[in-house]
Amino acid sequence: MSQPPQPPEPPQPPERGPDAQPLSRFSHSNSRPKRSWRSRLPHWERRTVLVAGSALAALLLVGSGVYALGGDGDGKGARTEAGDAKKPAASQTPGGKPAATPLPTDVNAGLAAGEAKAWYAKNELDLPKGNTLLGDLWFVDDLVVQTLYNEVTAYKVADGSKAWSIPLPAPICDTPVNPTPDGKVVVAYREDPAKELSNCNHLQMIDLKKGAGTWRKKLTSQNEFDSTVIVHLAITGDTVAVGRNMSTDAYRVSDGAPLFKLGKDTSGGCYPNDVAGGAKLLVLDWCLGKTQFGQIKEIDPKSGKIKWRYRLQDRKSKKIMPWKIGKVYSVNPLVVSVYESADQFNWSVITLKPNGKRLPGLNAGTFKFEPCAGDGDSGRGSQNCAGGVAGKDTFYLSTKAPSAESLGPTRIVAFDLKSGKVKWASQPEGKREYLPVAAEGASVIAYVKATLEEPGRLVRIGPKGGKAVTVLQFGKAAQPIEYEAMAGLTAYSGGRFFVTDSLLSGDDESEQARLLSYGGK
Repeated sequence: MSQPPQPPEPPQPPERGPDAQPLSRFSHSNSRPKRSWRSRLPHWERRTVLVAGSALAALLLVGSGVYALGGDGDGKGARTEAGDAKKPAASQTPGGKPAATPLPTDVNAGLAAGEAKAWYAKNELDLPKGNTLLGDLWFVDDLVVQTLYNEVTAYKVADGSKAWSIPLPAPICDTPVNPTPDGKVVVAYREDPAKELSNCNHLQMIDLKKGAGTWRKKLTSQNEFDSTVIVHLAITGDTVAVGRNMSTDAYRVSDGAPLFKLGKDTSGGCYPNDVAGGAKLLVLDWCLGKTQFGQIKEIDPKSGKIKWRYRLQDRKSKKIMPWKIGKVYSVNPLVVSVYESADQFNWSVITLKPNGKRLPGLNAGTFKFEPCAGDGDSGRGSQNCAGGVAGKDTFYLSTKAPSAESLGPTRIVAFDLKSGKVKWASQPEGKREYLPVAAEGASVIAYVKATLEEPGRLVRIGPKGGKAVTVLQFGKAAQPIEYEAMAGLTAYSGGRFFVTDSLLSGDDESEQARLLSYGGK
């Protein structure tokens, strides 16, 4: 009896190889990044892939996302256990134990004139031992919403008071970076709440404006290679794409109706590996031929039709280069990192036109950079990547710190997206680290990180560079929380700055802040 055809084995993490001819002057100055303790992921968040022969392969560093939700269902309009949000409960110490390290009672104590008021949200969940990732930040109406472990929680942006929370019976395992335009999200949660690496095969839609869960759906696996151990979610319009081991499913967010499924690319040798959403729906493929390479393609979010594909090609010979797509810094304009298949630390950044045609790569000159500002693969899918922000025609990237274990100094370099040339570079501020947070018109909003001695601040750098102008000066009382949280996600929305730690530990002996915000005077 003939054996059934086996799918190709997913690419394994490349080892550091000899120096190669760089894609552009951008990549030659980048060495293997060192990982600080705060950027290391908990072991259960390392990406798992299934390979031929029904064996569980090595854990890759292209990780999942977060955690949570539960229950069964066929997605046909059934209400979930998530249901309606519960009313905010009085704060209590997780596990009922007294906190050994209390958080500051007043983060606005001793504010000087001109310093921004702050608020923080304290973790009230009894987390499991080890470390738990915090989810993406979503903004809708006057709320900021975030997942943690098995709960979705909304806070009022003005003062940090809890608006609602939805308790869920199982850990969330991925979230999209953005909701739908009308404020809905779909999160993925694990099948077995007791197993760290059980299938991430349940979907739950949550209306962020109403604070209520609606439809739910269970993902099915056609065979052992159609794995749901790890999934990644992306939302574009009313479509949520679910990237799995070697395929991508899409559903309508409003009612959970299936839209399409993508498998092996008809162009040959390519399978879906990750997804990205927002203004466009993108699928990142890994491909096997004589060499391993990657491609990125834009998908019609309603039909699944492929609008265009891009594979990194040699400009002269037009041959496919053995490079893969790394992180999506921006969907519109489209800015992505790429890396050599045999050496993931030989990397660069490229920009693509709306039709998928390549623009000149970024020319870094003498500046040095690290992928995702030193976080490497943060374990959160293709779109969570600190250190890079794109405006209409400019891309802002923070430079590499001298050491991953010490602070700054760093600078922000502005690149012209059409030419790839450097427009300007900010001036360093002592030993302070810069992190671009958002593009605002022709300017960039940047975070000057806190040190052990000084709180941070938010600044604006204009279209021509020059001196940074302070937008929000942070106070001293909240500095301990800020310093601990600055390795996580950052956001700038409605004139307020938000920072959340990368992960929280299950240590019941100490209080932990899960979200910190500055704004107002």
